[in-house]
Amino acid sequence: MDDESPAASNLFCALDTMLAKESVAGLYEQRGWSVRRCSWSDYEVRCDWAELVIDGDSPILMHGPVTDVVKRVKEILEPLHAAGISFTAECYDADGTLLEVIRSTDR
Repeated sequence: MDDESPAASNLFCALDTMLAKESVAGLYEQRGWSVRRCSWSDYEVRCDWAELVIDGDSPILMHGPVTDVVKRVKEILEPLHAAGISFTAECYDADGTLLEVIRSTDR
């Protein structure tokens, strides 16, 4: 990630989908993000300005640090929209203050 990346997670998403975590990660890989398995069952998707972990089950969780999270969140959520995945995403500032809540139905 770039030098301006936050020290802690500032994006948290809960995904309501029957897709496997690997398939969710694949949505980002198709858009040029790097993908790797980061545990026996979890995935990490990365680009120059974000490093997200996809873990959990029912709901699947996606979270991590994102540079300029409010500016970038729509770009992060676009693969989920395109796949028809329902979600709720929350963006926070460095102090932990909630900045924005986005639901898949907000489009």
